[in-house]
Amino acid sequence: MLMALVLTVSGTVCWAIVAMTTAGQRAAVSADLAGLAAAQSGCEAAAAVASANAARLDRCALEGVDASVVVSVDAPAMLGPLGFTLPRPSASARAGPR
Repeated sequence: MLMALVLTVSGTVCWAIVAMTTAGQRAAVSADLAGLAAAQSGCEAAAAVASANAARLDRCALEGVDASVVVSVDAPAMLGPLGFTLPRPSASARAGPR
């Protein structure tokens, strides 16, 4: 019985780590794409690209021809019914000629 509990808890922790890592990678890819869109077409385009990639544009700044963005994605909702919430993974990116 104890062994089953240990295996269940270990499996849940491993799943949470993998899910958060995957979400962080999704945020990084979305930030890169949104940054490129912002550098080419402005912050409205960056928001559209982020949304198309299931991310939310949290910040967008244009400085001349450079753009910097911060996006976040939803955290995996595995422990929500138990009262645990995971933080929203976020990532930043910068795009421009330099």
